[in-house]
Amino acid sequence: MKRTRVAIVAAAAALAMLAGMPGDEPTLVRALLAPAAPSHEALVAAARANVEHVVFLIKENRTFDHMFGRFPGADGATTGVTCDGKVVPLKRSPDRAPDGDHSFAAGITVINGGKMNCFERASYVQYRPSQIPNYWAYASHYALADHFFTSIYGPTGIEHLWTFASQSDRLVDHERPGQFGSGLPREYCDDPEELAWSFAHLTAAERETVMDLEANADIEGVQRYWTERWPCTDVRVLPDLLEAAGLTWREYRGRNQWVQPLRMVPHVRFGPMWKNVVSAEQFLRDLDAGTLPAVSWLTPPLVLSDHPPRSMCAGENWTVEFLNALMQSDAWGSTVVVLTWDDFGGFYDHVPPPHVDEYGLGPRVPTIVISPFAKPGFIDHTELEFGSVMKMIETIFDLPPLTARDAEADDMLDLLDFDGTPTPPLILQQRDCSTVT
Repeated sequence: MKRTRVAIVAAAAALAMLAGMPGDEPTLVRALLAPAAPSHEALVAAARANVEHVVFLIKENRTFDHMFGRFPGADGATTGVTCDGKVVPLKRSPDRAPDGDHSFAAGITVINGGKMNCFERASYVQYRPSQIPNYWAYASHYALADHFFTSIYGPTGIEHLWTFASQSDRLVDHERPGQFGSGLPREYCDDPEELAWSFAHLTAAERETVMDLEANADIEGVQRYWTERWPCTDVRVLPDLLEAAGLTWREYRGRNQWVQPLRMVPHVRFGPMWKNVVSAEQFLRDLDAGTLPAVSWLTPPLVLSDHPPRSMCAGENWTVEFLNALMQSDAWGSTVVVLTWDDFGGFYDHVPPPHVDEYGLGPRVPTIVISPFAKPGFIDHTELEFGSVMKMIETIFDLPPLTARDAEADDMLDLLDFDGTPTPPLILQQRDCSTVT
C-alpha cells in the first residue's frame, strides 16, 4: 500500500525549531500521511528466516534526478524548472560538481510549497550513465527505489542522526558557526573547545557546581550538566533496541567531521556502546573474520563520500571496493544492503516530497537495495524515507519502533524476493579517475 503524497506546506516547516520539548519525540502532523500497511506475514517470516545482516550504507549529497533522472522506467526528469518559471535542460554534470546549499532552510526553499523550482542555478546538472556506470550497474542488477526521500529537509549531520533515532529532538542543524554561541563550525557533546568556551561563560554559581561535581569524581553528573546545555540529545537510538534484544551492531564510520551522529547522543558517547563506533576499514576486517554484526551503519571518509565538490568517480570506486568485499565474503548470502545518499546536496529534483511533519520529508535521493534477495531490475515507486530502512530492520529482527515516523513507514520488504533464484553477486571493476572530467 502506497502512502498518499501531498505537497509540503512550507510555512509549517518553519515551526520545526519550536516543536516539542528536549528528549520528546518531535511534534508530528499525522493527518497528512496514512501509515503504510504491514508486509504480509509470509514475507516477514521469509525475511526473518533468510536475512542475518542489514547494512545501511550512506553516501552524501545527491538527488535522484541528478544521478538517475535518465534511468529507464524510473520517475526521472531531464529538464528542470527555475524559480522564475523557466524550463531548463539538466546539463551534463562535471565529475566534481559544485557544492550547493543543502541546509534545512535551503530544503524548504527549493521545495517551494511543492513547486520544486527554486534551486541554485549551478544545481541544474545531471550525470549521464557513462559517468557513473557502476552505480547504474547496481541499480540495473538489483532493486532501485525512485520515491525515497530524506527524513528532514537537511543537512548532513542531522540527517544522519535520523538514520539512528528516527528523530532529532528538535535539532535541525549542528553545523552553522555560532548557533550555540561558541563559534565552532559544528558541535558535539564532547568537543573540548566547546566545553572550554561554555565553562568560561557560566555564572559563578554554575562554575562552582561543575567544580564540585569534578572534585567528587561525579563523571555522570558532569556529563549530564553539559549535555543538558549543548547540541546533545539523549534520545533512544536503534542500537538501544538492538542491545536490548541481544543483537550485534556497529557504526563503521569513515573520517568525516560532519558525520558523527552518535557523538550527539550522550548515553552512547560516554557509555559502553561507544566501543561499537569503529573505522570504516574495520568493516573489511570483520568481513574477513566472519564477524559482520546483525546491523551495520557504513559511511565513507569525506573525500570518498560523493560530497561535492569531491570526485564522484573516486567515491563510486570506494563503494565498489566495499561491496565487492561483501559479495565475496561468507556473509553475502544472508545480507541486505540499503545504499542511499544522506541529503539533496542542493541538486535539482522534480518530485515534491510528502509533508509528514514540520521536519520533512526532504527532497528525493537515490536508493538501491543490493542483496541476493533483491528483486533483479525492479523499480519500486513506494514512498520511502530513512525511517523505512529502520522499519525494515525492526521488522526483520522483531524490534519495536522508536517514533511514529518509523512505526508508520513502509518496511521495504516489497523490494525483496525469497522464493526465486537468488540474485547473483555483481563484482565490478574500479575505474581510473585520473582523466575523468
